[in-house]
This record gives sequence, C-alpha cells and structure tokens, in this order.
Amino acid sequence: MTESKIYDTLKNYGFLITPYCSFGLTETPSIDFFPVALKIESEKVVHKSNFGAVKLNINSMEALERAKDEIIANVRAKEVLLDATDRFIATQMVSGIELYVGLVDDDIFGKTIVFGMGGVFLELYKDVCYIDIYADEVEIQRAIGLTKISKVFEGFRSFDFTIDTAVAFIRRVQNFAKANPDIIELDFNPVILTKEGLKIADARIKKGEPKLEKLGTLRENRPPFFTNQRVVLIGASSDPTKVGYSIAKNSLKYGGELFFVNAKGGELFGKKLYTSIAHIEGDIDTAVIMIPSNTVIESIKELIPRNLRNLIIISAGFKETGDNESEQLIATLSNEHNFNVIGPNCLGYLNGAENLNLTFGIDGLKNGNLALLSQSGAVLSALMDKAYDAGVGFSHLVSCGNMVDLDFAEMIDMLNREETCKSISIYAEGIQNGKEFLRAIRKSQKKIYIFKTGKSAQSKKAAFSHTGNLSGNYAMFKGLIESVGAKIEENIEALLFNPSNEVNNILIVTNAGGPATILTDYIIDQGKTLYTLSKDELDALNEVLPSNWSKNNPVDIIGDAMANRYEKTLDVVSKFEGVDLIYLLVTPQCMTDTLAIVQLCERDWGKKIYPILLGGHEMEEAKNYLRSRQKLFFKTLQSATSFL
Repeated sequence: MTESKIYDTLKNYGFLITPYCSFGLTETPSIDFFPVALKIESEKVVHKSNFGAVKLNINSMEALERAKDEIIANVRAKEVLLDATDRFIATQMVSGIELYVGLVDDDIFGKTIVFGMGGVFLELYKDVCYIDIYADEVEIQRAIGLTKISKVFEGFRSFDFTIDTAVAFIRRVQNFAKANPDIIELDFNPVILTKEGLKIADARIKKGEPKLEKLGTLRENRPPFFTNQRVVLIGASSDPTKVGYSIAKNSLKYGGELFFVNAKGGELFGKKLYTSIAHIEGDIDTAVIMIPSNTVIESIKELIPRNLRNLIIISAGFKETGDNESEQLIATLSNEHNFNVIGPNCLGYLNGAENLNLTFGIDGLKNGNLALLSQSGAVLSALMDKAYDAGVGFSHLVSCGNMVDLDFAEMIDMLNREETCKSISIYAEGIQNGKEFLRAIRKSQKKIYIFKTGKSAQSKKAAFSHTGNLSGNYAMFKGLIESVGAKIEENIEALLFNPSNEVNNILIVTNAGGPATILTDYIIDQGKTLYTLSKDELDALNEVLPSNWSKNNPVDIIGDAMANRYEKTLDVVSKFEGVDLIYLLVTPQCMTDTLAIVQLCERDWGKKIYPILLGGHEMEEAKNYLRSRQKLFFKTLQSATSFL
C-alpha cells in the first residue's frame, strides 16, 4: 500500500494523521501547510532514506519544486526507473515528541505491538516495549512503564501528557490489527506526541498470509493431571544403576495404589513386579514409562483401554534425536483418547500433597507451596538438590521434557486449581504457544516467576538440540511476560526463593560495613527499599549496641560482634512491625563465632531471616550446620537478593 492510501485507511479507524497531499511526479500540488516533508511513493523504493528520496523542512513551493527534482535524480542514480504509477507525498512537519508504534506477526507470540521512542534513534536506543494485541489497559500501561520514554507521561519537566493518550492509541492499533488480519507488519515512525494527541507522520504496512492464531487452541475438558489414584511404573528395575530403580524407590511413600511392572518379574522393595500391564486388574489413571523408546508406543496402546488419564514418559530418544514421527503419534493418541502427557525425555513428576515422587531426582524434599516447572531435567535435578539443602518445599514438580502434549499454559491453568500451590516458578527453554502462555499468566491467581534461557544465538542452538523447541526473541519474550504480570528472573536459583508475599522493606544486620553497602546496592537495583528506622527504634538499638554502631540501616553492629550481640539485635529488630525481611550478614573476623550466630536462626523470630555467610573455610562449619537442618542461607550478596 502507498503511504497516502494507508493514511486514507487509517483515518477511517480514527487515527490522527498529519496533513498530507499526494500528487504525480510532474504535478504541481496546492499546499498550504508548510513546512513539509517530501517523499517518493513507489513500490520500487521501500526504504526511502537509503535512496535519498526524502527531503525535510521544505517551506515554500519553490523549495518543493527543487526537492522534487533532487529526489527524482537521486532515485535514478540508484538505477530505479520511475513511471506514471509513482507519486510524491508531502506531509506536514509537526513539532512534538517522536514515538514509534509497530506491529509484528511473531512465530511464537503472533500479532504483537511494539511501542517506544521513535525517530532516527529508534534502532540506536531500542527503547521499546512489547504489547499483546489482547492486552487490556492495565497491561498496556504496565508495558509502557518499562520504557524510558514513558517518563514523558509522568509530568517530566514541562510535559503535561497523560499515559491515557498512549493507551488509547495502542487500543486503536489493537482494533485495527484485529479487523485486518492480513496485516503482518506495520510501522508508524514517527508518531508525533502533540497537545492534540498522537499524530502519525509516516507509515508503512505490509500485508500477507498471517501466522496461525493459536489463542483458544488448547484442548478442552482435559482430566486434571494433579489427581492420581492408581499409579503404575512401567520399567521399574531392581538394578540400582537404572532410572527405574530410583523412581520406584522414590515412589514408596505414596499412600495410594502403586504397581511395579517389569517383564522379568520378581520383587522390588517388598512389592510384586508384574510381568505385564495386563496382569494388573482395574483402571490405571497414572502411568510412568521408563523403557526403551521403541517400545513406548506399544505400552501406551495397552494403557489406553484402562482409562488412562495421566502419562509420564521418562524415556528419551524422541524429537531430541530426530524421531519426530513417534512424538507426533503420542500426541495424536493423547488427543484422541483425552489423556495428559508430560515428556518424553523428562525427569518425572512430584506431588507434595500426595507424597508422590515419580522423579529420579533427590528424595526427601519438604512439602511446600511452590510449584516448579522445568523443560530441562538436569536443571530441575540441580534445583531439587539445592532446595533440599535450603529447606525449600514444593507443592508440585514437573519435568516437562519435550512437551509433546501438556504445555506451560495448561499446567498453569491446572495449578491455579490446586490449593496447595501458592506460587509457580518456570525454567523455560522455548515456548510453543505464546498467545496461550500469555493468556494463562494473565489469568493466573498465583504469582509466576520465570527464568528463560536461549538469549543468544549459541544458546538458542543448544536449546533446540536439547528439547527441540525454538527459543524465540528474548527481548520480546521478556517484555511481554513482564507486561502480563509475571517476574523474569536473571538468576536461576531465584526460582526457588521467591517469597509468597511481596518483600518491600528490608533490614540488614551486619558485622561489616563494606559488604552491607554492596548488599544495599543490590537491594535497590531490585526495586526494593531499606527499612527506615524511627527514633524509638534507634533508641531501642542504642540500649543493646556499642555507641559506635551505624545508627542506621544497615545496622552495623561492628566487627567484634559475637553471637550474643547478634542475638540482642535480633531480639530488638524482630519486633519492628514494618520489616518484611532481615538479612543476617556475617563476615569472618578472628573473634566471630559463626556457628553460634547461625544457630540463632533455629529460633522463631516472627520474621523471615536469611543468613548471608561471606567467606570460605571459616564458614564451612556454619554452612554444614544449616545444610544439615535444611535451613536457607546464601554464600554471595548477589544470590541473596536475586529473588526480590
């Protein structure tokens, strides 16, 4: 579409357009809205500035005629022959703040709006945000707030614009995109922010075949995955080196009906090893498959007549090794017979409330209120091990593997119906259905935290070879996820330590000022605040601390602090009602009894208290003590604040 035709269309949708006039190459137009920008209108010239086909700040008809001749000469110099189908367009140059609004049809997230700083600095600064075409006004405002240019809507200097102006414009773009599904790319640059509103000063639109719209494509009436009653382990093994042995051992605490299957028969952990699924009477609602990949399909077909609802395929050797056909067959069977599948190529599944551990990760994890979903079994195993040491408990663990069936969106939906789950952490390598993923997060009643890999070209390649999933554009992923209300984590261990309630006011108790200052910077960088001590609170601390303590937060109780000084300090600060979290920062001085200090964490202070133990050998005894009691602690300042 030529620029003038685009403007004609946009005006019908209520967009404000700067005054313009389209005319033939040899025509002399009648223009009364100087100064103007003069541009060629030709399908042969896409990026006009590259052809010298744009002239700015034209203030008279004489200057306009000269500019016409110069543009024609510049285009011809590029060996482009203009003809009667080509035209000029003159647009009024309007003063104001230059913004950018675009639309892309992404492979993962579909139609997505891009908004931010416009003009010639668009690609230099890349100060943009990403907005789903189904975003509501709150989500749009949240997205715009992620940009630096958003400050113009907050009373910056003499600017008196409100964000409502930008939101209304974005809503209009959303409606325009929905009404014209054949628009696959759109560029409004610049859009001028004026007192009359946002005015489009330049526009390009590309039409074509839209990518498949995936919103509303999830299977309806799925059985709930997290309800398990009769569980069968196919491939349970008496060989301690086999996955089938580890999962069978981990499953023993389950209180429901549990069956082991191995073609060799025998006994395992005092339970019969059935030689065939056929020998087990009654329905089988949940099955774990741990057998060679070439026998998996046969076992699934045996399970289907037994009213199978949930299937966990541990076995590897599918899409990640090039066997797409078998995975597609599993997906087809799952859809036709309405059972859920996680995997293949996964670590397994854990339901804390049911004491059901169907993973070959560490056993003995605490029950808690955090659900953790991971596309990598190795990453999940490492996080489970870390959680064991730190005493972090889980409501659910799901190793997603190749995600042949259940995806993140469906698992989020199901977890929202689980009372034991209060928050959801996700380790993601690639997203298959971006629109549904956004929809699920948008509607989630549980807080969601996400760590995304695949930021660089190299790691994208690694993710594909590992799970067969595309990683997509990370900037778009991060922007969209943050705009719908989830939190993007930059440290993978932060997936474990997110508090159920938001932390705002933090207090630091330390025996060293320098590390406490660095810790303060990390806290501020995470958008949190240090608790401000009142006069009464200062007086209370003066009663128990040396006269040379910091008289501020961080509460520096001086390097010679022994355990009794830490104890007296905690006894005072734990009563401060406005404190959400206390960091207990310990550095190794020659007189520091670190073990006695961390033993104070055994007491219930009525506050979250997180020890930070900086140092090496001198801290090992205290660290081992906390590990043995599954008490959370941190070894670095950055990791201690990564979850905030």
